[in-house]
Amino acid sequence: MASTQDRFFRYWGKTHGDDYHLLVYHALDVAAVGMVWWDACPAIRRALAQAFHIAASETGQLRAWMLFFLALHDLGKLDVRFQLKAPDTLRRLWPQFSLDDVDESKGTIGSFDHGASGFDWAIRECIDWFGEVENAKTLEDCWQRWLAAVTGHHGDIASHGSSFRAPAAEDEIVEQDRQARRDFIDAVADLFLKPEGLGLTSPALTCETAAQHLLAGFCSVCDWIGSNTDAMPYVTPDPTGSLADYVNERAREFRDGRWLQRFGLIGSARAYQGVSALLKPEETPRGVQVLVEGWPLAPGLTLIEAPTGSGKTEAALAYAWRLLESETVDSVVFALPTQATANAMLARAEAFAAKAFAGDATHIVLAHGKRWFHPGFKQLLAAGQRPTAQGNQEATRQCATWLAQSRKRVFLGQVGICTVDQVLLSVLPVRHQFVRGFGIGKSVLIVDEVHAYDRYMHGLLAEVLRRQKAAGGNVVLLSATLPSGVRDRLLEAWQATGSEQAPYPAVWCAMSGAVTPSTVPDEQRPPRREVATELFKLPGAFPDDALLDRLIAAGQAGARVAVILNLVDDAQRLARLLRERTALPVDLFHARYRFGDRQRQEAATLEHYGRKATREGGRILVATQVVEQSLDLDFDWLVTQICPVDLLFQRLGRLHRHQRCRPLGFDSPRCVVLSVEGDDYGAHKLIYGNTRVLWRTERLLAQTDRIEFPDAYRGWIEPVYREDDWDGEPEAVSDDYWKFHCEQGAAEKAAKEMISLRRKQYADDDVSIAVNTRDGEMSLTVLPVRTDGRLLDGSNIDAMDDGQRAEALNLNTVPVPYSWRRSALSGCPQDDEDRYRLAFVADTVGAWVSRLGKHVFRYTEDVGLERGVGDLPPTL
Repeated sequence: MASTQDRFFRYWGKTHGDDYHLLVYHALDVAAVGMVWWDACPAIRRALAQAFHIAASETGQLRAWMLFFLALHDLGKLDVRFQLKAPDTLRRLWPQFSLDDVDESKGTIGSFDHGASGFDWAIRECIDWFGEVENAKTLEDCWQRWLAAVTGHHGDIASHGSSFRAPAAEDEIVEQDRQARRDFIDAVADLFLKPEGLGLTSPALTCETAAQHLLAGFCSVCDWIGSNTDAMPYVTPDPTGSLADYVNERAREFRDGRWLQRFGLIGSARAYQGVSALLKPEETPRGVQVLVEGWPLAPGLTLIEAPTGSGKTEAALAYAWRLLESETVDSVVFALPTQATANAMLARAEAFAAKAFAGDATHIVLAHGKRWFHPGFKQLLAAGQRPTAQGNQEATRQCATWLAQSRKRVFLGQVGICTVDQVLLSVLPVRHQFVRGFGIGKSVLIVDEVHAYDRYMHGLLAEVLRRQKAAGGNVVLLSATLPSGVRDRLLEAWQATGSEQAPYPAVWCAMSGAVTPSTVPDEQRPPRREVATELFKLPGAFPDDALLDRLIAAGQAGARVAVILNLVDDAQRLARLLRERTALPVDLFHARYRFGDRQRQEAATLEHYGRKATREGGRILVATQVVEQSLDLDFDWLVTQICPVDLLFQRLGRLHRHQRCRPLGFDSPRCVVLSVEGDDYGAHKLIYGNTRVLWRTERLLAQTDRIEFPDAYRGWIEPVYREDDWDGEPEAVSDDYWKFHCEQGAAEKAAKEMISLRRKQYADDDVSIAVNTRDGEMSLTVLPVRTDGRLLDGSNIDAMDDGQRAEALNLNTVPVPYSWRRSALSGCPQDDEDRYRLAFVADTVGAWVSRLGKHVFRYTEDVGLERGVGDLPPTL
């Protein structure tokens, strides 16, 4: 064994108790994981090749450079400051070492960042590694972005900063570290570059931003897996052994052990069986489903516009299956607008996974609020709980912490269901955002209800599309009610353009440039459907006594009735009034519950009003916007407050959704729309912002007593969202619109500014999700606790491990409007993650009450979190 190898064999990379694992071994373990994953996953090869702009003939070079730089991810551990994190291990490997030769405090050693330092050392020393060459500076520039990606594997892509300093140690030690780094670089280059005819002086492939993000995400996950001692156990150092033999043997053991499959990171797609395989036995492909076989098996953006309930979801999943079978992608990420819609998607996704993926341990659905997840992910989580000398910088611990918050597990499985916020975080300055981007890049991303997002969110979504295109990825966007202006912006983000006049339904398959939409054959066009409408202008757009009587009478006649209100306070108030007036079951569903309670309310809503509900007797559901998207609900009669026309059509999609026998008097779909007196929309304006859209929607409703579908999807939505003023449009409405227009432009600009910030600006947690992905909407989080700090169920979160604590916080927090920050929650203490800890005392059975200044709060599982001034009405 050469003496140069002896130098870097003195450095440990992992240690636990008396056991240790050499740095060089860990570096090669991570490279071995990358090697096996690259070879096993065509989607990863496709994404990286596209991002690095290389031809098929150059994939060998890309693989070589990738493995070389993966092995350098912990270069900063070849530094005495890192080695002093485990001084006993250091002395075992370097017996002549003396602590007297280093003047570093325990604090600086404990906080030493080996990722950032590895990047800084490499940039400072790489010129020497290259030797006497004329293009040394060019080589350094090529290396810099690669190094930033791999040394940033702990959450933040590295950058060259002024905070770097050499260790305060004797010159002999500093020189030993420098020589070890040089020898290590030469050894790794011989392993991975030399077989491809490359060397340290060969120009590395250009690593642009998209490539850098994918590489950083890939490196992070490889490091997490390579740090797992079940998959990569510590081995006894063998200075006489060949490093090539070591990495090849570790790769063989990892591959033969099927660790990627066991961790749920790769699966095997079954042969595509057609759309029919995803339908019920009595169903046949319909509408846009009949077009799926003609969609391209290539990277691209597919935008599907079709009516609510017409089978868009199954069409998207069938297309995803075709892409999986062709190995264009290896996984599916399904993003929805709300937690309720994500939950509702789970059963369909599980059924899809069972059909699309082979084996019992490969198809995996991970979603927020789910208590179970793939056994392999449990292994990763459990491995991260063991204390090590690295503390919180240990890769398995970071993996465990990241996975412990279950809303983030979605990007590493084969089928993931999440809210769109999780996808948007992939372009925001949060730790490990590039892991999200890596997971999305190798997947087909399906975004449902794409019309449901504001300009701020669309600004973030446009960046997601741009990055997905740069990675050669696939995106499917679904909507029933998409204004042409929004559609054009989405296509533009994919560097594509569409025509102004589009058929309905329409499917856009965009690569780049001009794209012409296709539509369904005449025999597959949506059936004509009329909804009879009534428009009532009432104070606050709130039901009056006469309408309350009609609601109760409808329920008594056996109807399943829905009242959709825009404010949680209104929903709670109306449910109370109805329960005081009738013995009929009156259900309540909104967003202001602890997540665990919200899941139960959602399940009850589907049980009583869903497609498979047993319809014995009438009942009334009072709900907010949580029911207007994606939930398969079916009402006999609908009452709704005024809202933008596209969202109104979403609500109407829950009216007579399925063919069934209706109660007498409810054989045809009818809807009452409640609006305000006059043109001041009050709180409804605050919710939707765009007064003009509310006014125009109301104006169209006032001019007719029925809405005809599918014509209304273009005939109503396009004029309502048109920029030009309408005849008779009040000046105040126009003024409000232009103010809103400016605010939306500012919001889109704010989204771009957020994207440009450096990572680590925000934590990768639920608070950051709420604050940074939605432009102020529901952006505060309340944690109801007892006065002793325990959760309302008596659980002590401070006694839980990381995984249990994260899950408990997920299930027990309540989202509330941002406006509460300066009013109702002023003076409420916050924890380290900016959750408001609101202390409650037991009031009546099942009720908890909290007083904060003049404000009083009450929490019950049925009603959720109520807020008032002074006293609240009795519990329902």
